Amino acid sequence: MAETVLELRDVVKRFGSREALRGVSLRLGGGEFMGLVGPNGAGKTTLIRVSLGLLRRDSGEVRLLGGDPFIDPTAREGVGVIFERPSLPPTMPVAELLERVARIYGASRDDVKEAVELAGLKGYEARPFGQLSAGLKQRAAIAHALLSDPKFIVADEPTSNLDPVERVAVLQLLSRLKKERGVTILLSSHVLSEVLKVVDRIAVIKSGKVVAEGAPDEVVGSLKVARIRAPDPASLAKALAGRGLSAEPGLQDVTVKLRGQEDERLMLLVLADAVASGLRYYGIDLVEPGLEELLKEV
Repeated sequence: MAETVLELRDVVKRFGSREALRGVSLRLGGGEFMGLVGPNGAGKTTLIRVSLGLLRRDSGEVRLLGGDPFIDPTAREGVGVIFERPSLPPTMPVAELLERVARIYGASRDDVKEAVELAGLKGYEARPFGQLSAGLKQRAAIAHALLSDPKFIVADEPTSNLDPVERVAVLQLLSRLKKERGVTILLSSHVLSEVLKVVDRIAVIKSGKVVAEGAPDEVVGSLKVARIRAPDPASLAKALAGRGLSAEPGLQDVTVKLRGQEDERLMLLVLADAVASGLRYYGIDLVEPGLEELLKEV
């Protein structure tokens, strides 16, 4: 079994009368890339802050790189943290910023150069941090984290403010760090589809409790989602639901959750019968299941 990097056992965290974490247990082994997914307000950021010892837990145990991070802050020394909105000196050029960080951690100029190249910041070294795009700011935050030579990187919603191209670039960079450097990564997100593309395991958190955990295929299973574009979504959804399918009408389409090939075949049969009875549809799009569909299953 791989070395345990992070372990939580029955962790509870309250804010007044509200339980933000309700008996959370979670283990992350060395070299793993875990996705922590859940809707906004589910407890992802609270779980991360408790895991890093930045918040006091009310009960339960936390072990980070072998120590209790709330009691012993040195347990955080092997951790690099990337937040949703990086907060670094806005007027300082990237190169100067990273060189100052390198001196703090005892890293060399070669380490700075490597971090710049790995993070995709080549050509932006003289640019003040505040003038970088949102995606480049996240890359700079990752380069900043790399200079401490971390064993473990925690990324809390690092793509939430990025455009689609930048989102992909940041996720690919994190995946590369895991593959090439063996860094353990915990990535939190409310976008299931992007997490599934890079992680080894996922943990689904809902209302402060981990409700599912495992390899992506184990958790998501054979769940597929079809969106059927139709002029009368309500009538079409009624026909599909009448044959036992999970169908919800929208303004311009019907969302159908499919569990395996039998559901797919049944959907096509129902559509053929619906057309024969006078209902119409314009097309079918198979899409990756979103977090909302998954949460209804677990």
